[in-house]
Amino acid sequence: MISLNRKLIVCYIILVSVICTVNISAFASTHKPPKRQSVTHLMNRQSLDNNMQRIVLIGGGHAHVQVIKALNKHSRPSNIHVTLIDLQSSATYSGMVPGGVAKLYNLNQTKIALNSLAEWSDIEFICGKVVGMSFDNDGKKIVLVEVKDEHGGTTKKKESIEFDVVSVDIGSTTRLHASLPGAKQYTISTRPISDLVLRIQQEEEEMIKKQPNEVQVVVVGGGAAGIELSLAIRARWNDLLDSKPSITLIDSSDVLLSSETDACRSALQIIMKKYNINVRNNLMVDEVTSTHIHVKSTNSDYDGKITHEKIPYSHCIWATGAEAHTLSFDLNKEIYLDITNRGWIRVNTHMQSLSHPSIFAAGDCCEIIGDKKSPSKAGVYAVRSGPILIENLIRYLDTNSNTKKSELVTYDPQDDFLKLIMCGDGTALGFRFGIPIYGKWVWKLKDHIDTKFMDLFDVNNLPKYNEEEGIDTAQYDAYEAPTEQIRVEDAAKLLLRRDDDVDYQTAWSVIREMNTNVDYRKEVLRIMNNSPDIWW
Repeated sequence: MISLNRKLIVCYIILVSVICTVNISAFASTHKPPKRQSVTHLMNRQSLDNNMQRIVLIGGGHAHVQVIKALNKHSRPSNIHVTLIDLQSSATYSGMVPGGVAKLYNLNQTKIALNSLAEWSDIEFICGKVVGMSFDNDGKKIVLVEVKDEHGGTTKKKESIEFDVVSVDIGSTTRLHASLPGAKQYTISTRPISDLVLRIQQEEEEMIKKQPNEVQVVVVGGGAAGIELSLAIRARWNDLLDSKPSITLIDSSDVLLSSETDACRSALQIIMKKYNINVRNNLMVDEVTSTHIHVKSTNSDYDGKITHEKIPYSHCIWATGAEAHTLSFDLNKEIYLDITNRGWIRVNTHMQSLSHPSIFAAGDCCEIIGDKKSPSKAGVYAVRSGPILIENLIRYLDTNSNTKKSELVTYDPQDDFLKLIMCGDGTALGFRFGIPIYGKWVWKLKDHIDTKFMDLFDVNNLPKYNEEEGIDTAQYDAYEAPTEQIRVEDAAKLLLRRDDDVDYQTAWSVIREMNTNVDYRKEVLRIMNNSPDIWW
């Protein structure tokens, strides 16, 4: 039930929206969102009730979109107000971007409409950039935001937003793209992710106009992103012109994905050869000019000399891994926020800052300090941390004043996860439990996992709450064991298959059963590793 004060606040919002509105257009979308109240009036609305507890979400990352949905007006305690701050009115889901590059998805399919999701949840959305934070002696905590104007442009106007607890989920930027000579000027960065597909589309349009005799694509970075993007470009541009493009992948390590097993790396080599991706290992980029990538070998020759080389290119994609945004460095200087020497926000296993208990962080922008090593910068960890973050933000506020502070929930990241690499042609390569899987069924599985996550935030699929609901902190794909377990012999044969007739849902059931049942997993892997059908 909404209190009388709440009703008065809602009436005030409606009046303000009529008098003063700001039109925030969805980024790269044909959907025109409704006009929303100006930030100034929203700040006045917050100051009406001093009993409200305020959650501020900085960034619309993979963890925060789950928070936004879970803390909707029907589910969250009535004395909690939530504000979302993001530079864009939509968030791009990184897992589907290579598919977008390969034209397996259109641009809108890779995006979550933050403004529409926030409106459905009755969460205040501010389109702007966080430029500071302060903790006053009297206990007042403020986030300082540089607000975008009604046309989406930056302004010098700044607004102060009070909070009781703040959470940061802003992802990362691309390593060395801003600092290495020529990289920012001449290459296409993988971040911001929202711009990647558009930049490639622009390059494609220029190619079609100019019809060059030769297209030389160089992808810098031999991680999963670089591998997927090289395959995506092959799929997208292979038949675009009369001549097929050459695609080179530059990697600084001895082998691609060195942390994977021999079987997985062998399978990857087969795939890269199949799609004619030229892999150059042990190379570091020194400089990028308008025509060449200047590299040096990370291995010296027998005389101890380091060799240098210039690799020609027509298009270069910069996929060198994650680097921290400047915000964390700024907050370290401003409020002494504890960060690593690389700029990651240091948090405990509750996703809570080591230096500021009222600050939480999730996703790429943080590093978990605990008994085991912090997980890699992969989207799956941001997704899995979402339900933990939801619960801990509420527990931190502890809205029931008659009880002691609730104990925060621990986030224990999984040691390994199902890695799926899109090949661009309706097939995919996967790694799990140290063995590779490949085929159309693997792509169907990846598409199923990604679209299922995205469907959770599609405004057309959001539930219509008619009464108060509890806060949902379940993992979106919680596993239920099947009533009948597939025989280990059949399971092993199924995962080894690469033909088009494999039922991906049956194979997915096998993989998930292997994840929860150790004895079952060991037997399936034993049979697979001794099978004559091994293809890698």
